[in-house]
Amino acid sequence: MKLNVVNPGRLFSISVLALMLPVMATAQTPSDCVEQGALAYDNWTKTDAGGSGTPTGEANGDYYRCKSCHGWDRLGTDGGYVRRSRTASRPNAGAGDGDATSREIVSGAATSDKILHNGSGRSYADGTGSWVALNPMPMHSAQNTAGHENGYTLGNQHPDFSTGGPNAGDKLPTAEQLTCLAEFLNYADAEWNAYFSAIYPEQNPVLYTIVETADAVAGEAFYDTCEGCHDAPAGEILPYLAQDGKYSELAHKARWGIPNTEMTREALGDPSSADIANLLLYLQQLGGTGFAMNAGLSGNWFNADRSGEGFNLEVSKQPNNNVLVAQFYTYNDSGDQVWLVGDGPVNGDSAEVTVYITDDALWGDDFDPDDVDLEVWGSGLFVANSCGSISMSLAPNSTYQSRGFTDLEYDLVRVTTPAVDCPSPPQSN
Repeated sequence: MKLNVVNPGRLFSISVLALMLPVMATAQTPSDCVEQGALAYDNWTKTDAGGSGTPTGEANGDYYRCKSCHGWDRLGTDGGYVRRSRTASRPNAGAGDGDATSREIVSGAATSDKILHNGSGRSYADGTGSWVALNPMPMHSAQNTAGHENGYTLGNQHPDFSTGGPNAGDKLPTAEQLTCLAEFLNYADAEWNAYFSAIYPEQNPVLYTIVETADAVAGEAFYDTCEGCHDAPAGEILPYLAQDGKYSELAHKARWGIPNTEMTREALGDPSSADIANLLLYLQQLGGTGFAMNAGLSGNWFNADRSGEGFNLEVSKQPNNNVLVAQFYTYNDSGDQVWLVGDGPVNGDSAEVTVYITDDALWGDDFDPDDVDLEVWGSGLFVANSCGSISMSLAPNSTYQSRGFTDLEYDLVRVTTPAVDCPSPPQSN
């Protein structure tokens, strides 16, 4: 649900992802109301969450679930739901629609009245019925485009939960649910930063840095207790976690449970935020998903044993995937200076680039861009091991092999550091 407090799902398969029993004592004990609010945030219509069933005619539950537009981490498009698609069966956190309002929920500012959206929310039918499919060309008319865009945005709006609004007489959150939702949203130990020190939505998939206090060994012990009940080795969860935003979802469901399933908070053993952070770090290190190329790696890099040549690297933020641009200042086998330039999409902690070489242009006033001869020199692979270590390999094509270039491979260290944070996960214990 969308709060007017602006600051610029799939259900798990229980047999695979339900987690059981605690490892650590709870450092901060949430109230019963906070626990109910957490379930209501997932799906307020469920009886375990204090609800009494779905609204009339609403087959697509995501149109009235809080998490659908705010994300499991409450950050909207600034968190795990940055690229969540909008479809005929679900809304999203606002990516791609005409309303630029942030879907982030500010902790400490939630109230029952703000959740109600009395007089400002939509009807249930305006959610489910808002979708207008975008026709393929040549039927993709201006009218069809406008209908698609309007419906896309309308379906992402917050429902009116008031007893005097367009959904009056239908199923609505109770006063107790609204109170507990607000209490949950204001509960500091349930915020995203109880588990993560940083979330980087510009990475694809979203990159999570777990809090520094997390202990992967304790996280493995936590998971081992689950495996006995569900016969689900941790490796089965890793493909799921490799998708956008799934660390956010797992953090919520492993902490609070899933309403109307066997995965209750009591069965989970009333885990603390520290238990969940431990679990997430263990799974992250097991899956090797704790580090990715990011904008914080941009800068100058070299190998001290080869001082006199080096790289200028830039990780460019793009809407759907980051791109590495690599400029290599080096020499040919005749001692002439050579400048190689490569670019390619980032894939996790690495990027494969196509490498180009230029010549034939002249200096200064005599420069003419039409004189520049751009040729493919070969290919390269860059693997980021940490914020201060990158492995590089370059391979010339047959044309440039015949001109004296050979394969080159060595490790780089940073020379300069830009004023951009580089998220680095805690090290294994």
